[in-house]
Amino acid sequence: MSNVSIPEKMLAWPLFGAGMENFGVNDCPCTIPVPEIGPDELLVRIDAIGLCFSDVKLIRAGEAHPRVISKDLKKDPVIPGHEAVMTVVKVGDKVADKFDVGQRFIIQADVYVNGRGFAYGYAINGGMEQYSVIDQRILNGDEGCYLLPISDDMPSAVAALLEPWTCVQASYMIENRTAPLPNGRVFIAAGDNQIYGAGEALKKAAPASVVGFGLAPEAVEALNAELGVKMTLVDEIPSGVQFDDIFLCNLPAEFAEPAAKLGSRGAVTSFIGDYAGRSGMFDVGRIHYEGFFYQGAPGTVLSAAYGRNVRSKVKKGGTCWLPGGAGAMGQMHTQLAVENPEGPARILVTDMDSSRIANVERLLAETIAERGIEFKAVNPSSLSKEEFDALLREFAPEGFDDIIMLVPVVPVLAHAANYLGEDGLMNIFAGIPAGVEGMLSIDGMVNRGCRYIGSSGSRTEHLRHTLVLAETGELNPVTALAAVGGMKALKQGLEAVMNAKFPGKTVIFPNAPDMPLTPVSDIAKLGSAVAGTLDCGGCYTMATELELKRLYEKEG
Repeated sequence: MSNVSIPEKMLAWPLFGAGMENFGVNDCPCTIPVPEIGPDELLVRIDAIGLCFSDVKLIRAGEAHPRVISKDLKKDPVIPGHEAVMTVVKVGDKVADKFDVGQRFIIQADVYVNGRGFAYGYAINGGMEQYSVIDQRILNGDEGCYLLPISDDMPSAVAALLEPWTCVQASYMIENRTAPLPNGRVFIAAGDNQIYGAGEALKKAAPASVVGFGLAPEAVEALNAELGVKMTLVDEIPSGVQFDDIFLCNLPAEFAEPAAKLGSRGAVTSFIGDYAGRSGMFDVGRIHYEGFFYQGAPGTVLSAAYGRNVRSKVKKGGTCWLPGGAGAMGQMHTQLAVENPEGPARILVTDMDSSRIANVERLLAETIAERGIEFKAVNPSSLSKEEFDALLREFAPEGFDDIIMLVPVVPVLAHAANYLGEDGLMNIFAGIPAGVEGMLSIDGMVNRGCRYIGSSGSRTEHLRHTLVLAETGELNPVTALAAVGGMKALKQGLEAVMNAKFPGKTVIFPNAPDMPLTPVSDIAKLGSAVAGTLDCGGCYTMATELELKRLYEKEG
């Protein structure tokens, strides 16, 4: 592939402002010049781009999206698309020793340079265009090169699924702290006159600063002596400051709820003392986006809660519930739970779409039988609230060990949280916006070890891990592919994502402009020879992709 025909013009979907009406022009892609590259850059052809609900969030938010750096998208638009598969078609002189025309890559979109985010498809023009510039921010960022090579025998449509699969995998690789942050910033607040001891973990952490609120003088004196740091006392809950570790000791709700929001990214908040029967409003969005971790323990030792139930993997042999587990991303979580030999023995999937439920049951039936899993899939809309609650109690009489929350709706999350069992874990995967609050049981955290975790995106090491799993056959990512289409159908594809039209992921081929948006179940309609390329399970293969390219792709 030493000589590649590169056109002068290309199709692209720029975002000119917040709202679908500002995506492209008149519901169509724009024709723009193919960009020139500098001597230290690459020009790549976008072979496939996966559509994600995160793209919808970006389009709805426009400049208000936290990852967008353009101050005025009307004048300085960005091209979305982060689940990209690409082939190098031109190499700058200064990087010619590292890259060759014809190399294929996927991209880790969470690009950082000197700690600042330049996400591909948000701050850097992404894959919703036929050709894309890969600059030094991507080639030489904080994690090195954010491009990962893929083999020639991996279909582009399958490779486009690796980034979302990685986000799923990464959500079970969260590492919560088991001790206070060394040399960190600590906040201690009390609502009684108890004398609280630091405990060995907090003493060992040797905090750099400690701020106290509501503590009895004897408690302040004791903690100062234990920690070797003079506590700064305040008369009200601080604002505009952040802490790494927060200890809330028998604190009334009017103080506890604002205090629990004072965490920095990855902060740990411990509820210490008697919180029997108590619940509180928590920023559940920041659990997902900023890694907030809430824990608790009875008694008067501040360090007592560290180390209990800090897992992120599902419990082996446990009981697991996946609300929304038949949707595009939910299906991936359900597949992992079913296929994992270290996974749960009993799995409940609930989803509001019966056709998606049927699809998941069909895809996973063989593995469910092989592993002997007790599997139940239910559409809650077919039951009354009383009937649904009775079903939950019957399926998990002692509560669920794991709840994988795949529905970004706070009342659904708060309702599900009531069904966590002893040391139960809720993984808040669905992206509830930071700042959105929901009611959670503090009693459950303190007395039953219930925990809530979440993650957003992934790191390059996670994407590399998923790529290895796919290449070795340990993961079959193609099962998540639900629809394909061409460049002119991209907006239609995003609308399908918004409306959950397909039971899985949609992949667009930018250089097949006229391919209609088509469910994989109907893919044979795209050409008489296509049906014979599917595997015995009706799944997409490399032969399928080659036939679709022959029919629809336009190069040069």
